Amino acid sequence: MDSVPNYIIGVDLGGTNIVSLLMSRDGKILARDARRSLAKEGKERTISQIVTSVREILREGERLKVFSKAILGVGIGSPGPLNTKEGVIHFAPNFPGWIEVPLMQILRDELNLPIFLENDANAAALGEWWLGAGKGVDNLVLLTLGTGIGGGIIIEGEVLHGAWDTAAEIGHMIIHEGGLTCGCGKQGCLEAYASATGVVKRTLAAIEKGEKTLLINLVENRLEDITCELIFKTAEKGDSLARWIVEETARYLGIGINIINPEMVILSGGMIAAGDTLFKPVRKYAQENALAAAIKEVKIVPAALGGNAGAIGAAATVLKKKSLL
Repeated sequence: MDSVPNYIIGVDLGGTNIVSLLMSRDGKILARDARRSLAKEGKERTISQIVTSVREILREGERLKVFSKAILGVGIGSPGPLNTKEGVIHFAPNFPGWIEVPLMQILRDELNLPIFLENDANAAALGEWWLGAGKGVDNLVLLTLGTGIGGGIIIEGEVLHGAWDTAAEIGHMIIHEGGLTCGCGKQGCLEAYASATGVVKRTLAAIEKGEKTLLINLVENRLEDITCELIFKTAEKGDSLARWIVEETARYLGIGINIINPEMVILSGGMIAAGDTLFKPVRKYAQENALAAAIKEVKIVPAALGGNAGAIGAAATVLKKKSLL
């Protein structure tokens, strides 16, 4: 290949996995590194993982004759809230110890490359807009449904950041005042109810209250083995508790997505593997809880880029920052 700056690296920093990609400016993935996140072991361990992952990608690049001087920059998609200009993560609810972390400067010093920071859900939205389900769509909203709930909004092809980079913290919209406690410390957030974590917690709370369910037998009374995926699969089998949990989750999501008037709403993350079990009721409740004119033509679709969406969007952030996309 060559040493002209035509390549980008994107890193998706997740609570479960860290994914790094080496990409060309035209969107081709040249190398990939994925590893389990050690976020629960503290920020130093996690930052070390990021550095190791990027260095592995750089080594892969060298084997392809793409050297460091050919890299336009490294984009990091990180949980927030954060400051994209200063490169500081103010607080990451599901990352212990992550308070006022100057991640951009730390990584610049470690990697000696230009570093750009973006909210992880914004990055996923940008990735789906660039190469995925939202390709060709100028206005879209993306919700990431995983350990937490993130939101990304694209308006006229640009990420909506808001005045302080918190424009799309949809997961922390209060939908039940005085309700369940969220990882952010507030009560009643959408994330506390409709994230994968929230789905499991609500199910366990119902079981503890004496609700009958097939789940108990399926995990042989080891309630700690109940997962969001298992709950959705059990709902498909007709289990009344699991079906109620799924229906309520869809209702909360249907309410949550009615925040602007997009052309498309993209749902991403592990929960979308449930397919129509999730999407049919979400579409129903979105219709019921919005003005008819605002929701009539909106498409609610699954993400197309799978586990690469955040890293692709983080790479696209580099191109956006350099006005190349």
